[in-house]
Formats: sequence, C-alpha cells, structure tokens
Amino acid sequence: MRIKTPCRLHFGIIDLSREFKRQYGAFGITLKDGYDIEIKATEEGIKVDGSEREKKIAEKVYLKLKNKFDITCGFKIVVEDRIPDHIGLGSTTQFTLGTGYGMLKEVGKEVSIIKLSQLLERGRFSAIGTHGFEKGGFILEGGKIKKNEISPLLKRTKVPEDWRFLIVCPKKEKGYDEKEERPIMEELTVDRKYPEKICHHIVMGILPSIEREDIASFGQHLTRIQQLVGESFSDYQEGIYHPVISDIVESLIDKTYGGGQSSWGPTAYGLVKEKDLDDLKAKVLEGKKEKDYRIWIGEPNNEGVIVKE
Repeated sequence: MRIKTPCRLHFGIIDLSREFKRQYGAFGITLKDGYDIEIKATEEGIKVDGSEREKKIAEKVYLKLKNKFDITCGFKIVVEDRIPDHIGLGSTTQFTLGTGYGMLKEVGKEVSIIKLSQLLERGRFSAIGTHGFEKGGFILEGGKIKKNEISPLLKRTKVPEDWRFLIVCPKKEKGYDEKEERPIMEELTVDRKYPEKICHHIVMGILPSIEREDIASFGQHLTRIQQLVGESFSDYQEGIYHPVISDIVESLIDKTYGGGQSSWGPTAYGLVKEKDLDDLKAKVLEGKKEKDYRIWIGEPNNEGVIVKE
C-alpha cells in the first residue's frame, strides 16, 4: 500500500474576534510534493523507517487505531518522501492522516476521512489539512463551535492547472510547533475589523477570481488578506511576517501576482503562472545565498490523497 499526500499552503485564520460562537475559519490550497509512504501489514507491532518524530506520530496513530478497530496485525512503514516539519506546510496533519488512512486501507477497514481526523485529533484550529487531504484544490472552511469538531467545508474548487507557487524557506529556521501555537490561538483576540475585511476580500475577491481563473485579481486579494492576517498575529511573530523572511515576502509580492507567508512560516510564497518562472528565483533571492534556502515550485494538487495498492 502506497499513500501519497498533498502538502498545503495555509492562507490564514479568518476570525479571531471571539464575537461569535463559531471561531477561526480558514482557507488555503493544496500542492503536490507531500508525503510518500509505503505501508505493509506485518505480524505484530509497528516499525517505522523514518525520523524520530515520524516514529512517534506513527506509533501514536497505530495504538489509537488498534484499540478503536480491533486491529490484530502490525505494520511496517517506510517514508519515501516527506514534508519538512514546522515550516508552515502542514506536515503533522498530512503524515498523521496518511499513516492512519493507509493502515486502515491495508487491513480492509473503511472510515470517513472526517471521522479519522477527529479520532486522530487533527483540525484543532483549522481543517484545511483535513479537507485538503481528502479532496485537494482550493479549500474554504467555516470555523468551529465545538473543540472536537472538524470545521465544515464551505467551498472546494480546482486550482487552475497553470498556476504555480514559487516557495522559499530558510533551511535553518522553524515556525511555531503545535504546543507553542496552542496558547496563542486560544487567547489571541483581534478587533472585528480584521475578520470583516478578510471576509470581504474572500467573498468579493478570492472566490470570483478563482472561478474566473483571474490570477491577477486572486493574487491582489490574497496579498491584502495575508497582510491583514499578519497584522493580527504581529505581536507574536515580530511583525506582519516571520522576521527572517519579511524581505523575501515583499520581494515575492513585488515580482509575482501576489504573495505571503504560509501559516506561521517561515515559508514564503509567490503566485505565478507556469510560463513566467524563468529567472524568477534569482530575482527574488538577489543578494542572498541560494544554498541557505529551500526553493521549489509548488504545483496544484486537485486530487487530495492518492492510494496505490
């Protein structure tokens, strides 16, 4: 059994005003180049050919599924390709759901991805990773009322096939992990002007732009939303963007259709068309050492998880 997950760009939390029962909400896009995981049933126990972090996650997933579904076998898990952790691309959710979904598929047990995500305690503040894992593409979700619910999917549509994201991330920096993120997300309150403006840009800008495949309009509204989201979190990340990529984000905004920072960063991205990629990387990193950065082209994933038996 081989499981190939997407990775995701998280464009931001919509509402942290705390003025409604329903909180958070988010939107984002899934890309190719996620996890590639081989899973095989064995006699007993679990063996993981991967990092120490991946071993701990897989063992936790295995124990939960073993108890919930009366699984009597074990599994061998080989991680062939991975999403770098804690840089804003959703590695924890994709690996957790990828291993869980693959284990259940390997032993012929069916469960919805939403229920699996709840069981494995994903989607605490955002369900972009869960819905993206299942369906791929552009995802808009509507926030949550209860702690253990998965935020409802409001809109899912394909990302135009010729859209690309130039992604830049410093190799030696990390964003917040889940333990560091939790108290911030549970306590931070913003003025209602932020969600009001973000919602306006989504409804009157982002949604019609992606339906019409208008990349210039989409990028313009996305850039403004990223600035608003960054202002909301600026006290916790030393500015609108992660300080180590602030100048790169500005360079990407200037040289592409629009850009920003995925989740807590430090991954920066710029929206481009496939035909416009030539020489762009060098222009964005002008004056910097290319060897200090991970740089790649994010191609849309409009399928979600891919299973090969």
